[in-house]
Amino acid sequence: MDWSQDLGGIKLGMRRESEAPEDIVLEFDIQDRALLKDKPVLKIDVVTQRLEEKWQGLIFKGGNKATKTIFKGTLPIDTPRQTFEIKNQPFYDFKGKEIESFCIAKLSHAGATGEQRVPNALPYPVSNLNDATGIVDPKDTFDSSANFARLTKQTRINTYLLQLLLAGLAAWTLHWGISGEIWEWGGGKSKGDPVMLWIFALVLMVGGIYKVRQKALSKYISIDKSKTSRLKLEPGKTYSLAEVMDGEVEIDIEDALFRIVCCNRERYQYLMTQSRSRDWISMHRDFNGHVIYERKVSRIAAGSRLADYLPKQHDISFDVMFRNLYPQALVSKNYGVSIYWEIQVIHDELVDLEIPIAGIDRDWPFEHFA
Repeated sequence: MDWSQDLGGIKLGMRRESEAPEDIVLEFDIQDRALLKDKPVLKIDVVTQRLEEKWQGLIFKGGNKATKTIFKGTLPIDTPRQTFEIKNQPFYDFKGKEIESFCIAKLSHAGATGEQRVPNALPYPVSNLNDATGIVDPKDTFDSSANFARLTKQTRINTYLLQLLLAGLAAWTLHWGISGEIWEWGGGKSKGDPVMLWIFALVLMVGGIYKVRQKALSKYISIDKSKTSRLKLEPGKTYSLAEVMDGEVEIDIEDALFRIVCCNRERYQYLMTQSRSRDWISMHRDFNGHVIYERKVSRIAAGSRLADYLPKQHDISFDVMFRNLYPQALVSKNYGVSIYWEIQVIHDELVDLEIPIAGIDRDWPFEHFA
């Protein structure tokens, strides 16, 4: 355990006990004996922020970080060396490629105030900051024409009808604009605005024709994502692939690879500037990726339940995730380190599918990763 610098007559240290790793044990060493009667007030904040060289904004810089208070109160000091516990706190010191997290202690007494960082390291080594994009988002190689041709007749008809509707709207909008109506709509300084809206509408419609077809390619399986989302993962427990996912199969599928992967995410905000607007948007960087499970299924029949053709043996263990990932520690939904895992369905001819499970939507007990 490392100690903080002097904090107005007191030094602080943080550690975790193996019996209760989710709790922070705060230890303080009194350097100034006068504090034994002053009843100082201690406040401990956890801060997660973008790395300082990546901060954005000249005036409104608040979007670059988030802060959470995990303790505030009078220190129960009656001897020069004491400890007390701050229950169920997953936070720890971290420095990644986009963010850093640390603890700040503020001590107030007799009109004086001191502030220092308090070292709060994980009690075990985890140091993999490598990019996980290749694992979480592998390159999807598929044959668009063959994929679409294998879809059910009704799916193809519905896709054609929706594309035809969008094409008709685009043709009407194009004719309406070039016929001169657009040039008479509005005037003065705002005359250019209708023209830009017209162009924007055309781009949306033409892009929509492409998007409709691309979205249809994934309809060879109607996946029941709620089954995967309800799954409660625990270390030391095993699962079958039929237990973790299900759905309705629309076409015959041969040699599909089912894969489960996991990673950590650095969560932060990015200042997006567009025209006259400036908005902080949520971003993340995937790192520390691991493959949990891989299994190729030789054949799945059209019109069947997916789970009926998936392996039933309990050979999936998430211990790789619990053993290798950083614990989830979110100061807010926008800042911190989170857990992420997903199921991937990978096929050489068909577009790949995924079931994403974001850690920010659930609690991940710290002790599962200790």
